[in-house]
Amino acid sequence: MVLGVLCVFALMAKAQQPNVVMIVLDDLNDYLGVMDGHPQAITPHLDQLARNGVLFENAHSNAPVCAPSRSSFMSGIHPVTSQNYGFDKWMQNDVLKNCKTISAFAMENGYQAYQTGKIQHHPHKKDWNEMGVKKYQGPMPFDGKKVAAHPSVPKAFSAVGPLDGTFAPLSDVPDVPASSTAPGYKGWYNHQAKTPFRYVSDDDRDKMTDEKSVDWLSNKIDALQTEENGKPFFIAFGIMNPHTPHVVPKKYFDMYTLDSLKIPVIREGDNDDCHYDEVLVGKGRTHFAALKESYSDLDEGLRAYLQGYLACVSFADDIVGNVMGIIDNSKFKDNTVVILFSDHGYNMGEKDYLFKNSLWEESTRVPLIIRHPDYKQNAGRRVKHPVSLIDVYPTIVDLCNMEGSTLKNANGAELDGYSLKPFIKEPDCKSWDGPDVALTVVYGKKTLKPKDQNYSIRSKEYRYVRYINGSEELYDHRTDSYEWINVAADSEYADVLQQMRSYLKEQVPSIEL
Repeated sequence: MVLGVLCVFALMAKAQQPNVVMIVLDDLNDYLGVMDGHPQAITPHLDQLARNGVLFENAHSNAPVCAPSRSSFMSGIHPVTSQNYGFDKWMQNDVLKNCKTISAFAMENGYQAYQTGKIQHHPHKKDWNEMGVKKYQGPMPFDGKKVAAHPSVPKAFSAVGPLDGTFAPLSDVPDVPASSTAPGYKGWYNHQAKTPFRYVSDDDRDKMTDEKSVDWLSNKIDALQTEENGKPFFIAFGIMNPHTPHVVPKKYFDMYTLDSLKIPVIREGDNDDCHYDEVLVGKGRTHFAALKESYSDLDEGLRAYLQGYLACVSFADDIVGNVMGIIDNSKFKDNTVVILFSDHGYNMGEKDYLFKNSLWEESTRVPLIIRHPDYKQNAGRRVKHPVSLIDVYPTIVDLCNMEGSTLKNANGAELDGYSLKPFIKEPDCKSWDGPDVALTVVYGKKTLKPKDQNYSIRSKEYRYVRYINGSEELYDHRTDSYEWINVAADSEYADVLQQMRSYLKEQVPSIEL
């Protein structure tokens, strides 16, 4: 009798474990129609997902560059805790290697864990039941020996490197001339597989990574539907776009005609009261300078670059639409939680910066949407409270009734984030256990100690930036959503400045203020 009751409870617990599809985009800022980041962004599928779920409109990356951001949200450990700020392999980090990733923890809790595309910068096969399509950013131009500059891109800008310095539709097939060191090559190339990327037309070509991942997901869901008494699944679907190179089919470029394309809202001299250059040397400055040098008029250069970025955003939006179509046309529609976000944002020329890895709004802010079948009454609502990507892991744990320790041993660290379930249940929730600010870090490169890094914290109304040399920036989002005016030295904001310093001290106790 007792055994029978236990079995019933076990089955009930299993029934309460929803499936999870986690969609991760790469380098997507707030250029979604629903977020008004760019007035011409065409993203109907992302917008529809937001209308069907809850949009966290004040969500932020904890490290606004690929590798540390992904290591952080997959482990639930903030870079300040792990001291993993850069591109070192997370499996070799003293803290992260002793923590369970969300996929590994899901597997311990009876889930089948699958991934495709780019989820972690350094994937670990043991953390998944199956890994689908390998991450690959191409195709790329090729000179017969190595990746090369695209002939259609101005030389000054292509000089930043083929990965970041390429924007062109697939129809603009590169014809790289011979040089003293290479034979030249006509055509796109997959330098990861070391094979040509076949292109005849947009309708007759090899598929790109994101398209291959859609096919993989379709086959996986078909297979899972045939399983009897199958386990719940956790699927991480990594979308490569809109990361560089900005290369997608021409129809996406045609959505954004250069003559009518609006450049980002940029204030002349916006960088004058910032302190980034006192401490950091990054690609954002060199990329902006190269773009400016490449065109007679900066606006022309920004339009050319922006066209490629927005084309990739709309391509990624169609991939999201394909993913949602596969899920919603399956038997799993009403028992699957969808969580979508980007690893970080992207500056598009604001403050003379064209890249990620800054501490300003454009780089830290990310779209975060959660659609839960049990909370349809909140579809289309928005959460204004600041949250961050380390909250994704504990949210999944909470929504899926996962149990046990997320540590492999005592050398690991407990989760830094907090479950967002209270906001999913009530978007205006006033009793969340998490902090009142979202913390972002950019590597200071002096030491790995938390006190030697650069930080930004975002509250509901303000952004505070503190650099390793003690320089400060403070922006009032109530009146300055573009972060144009640094009011850190304004006496009227003395109390606010002190409050933001206190918030930072709470998040990073070792910092010297």
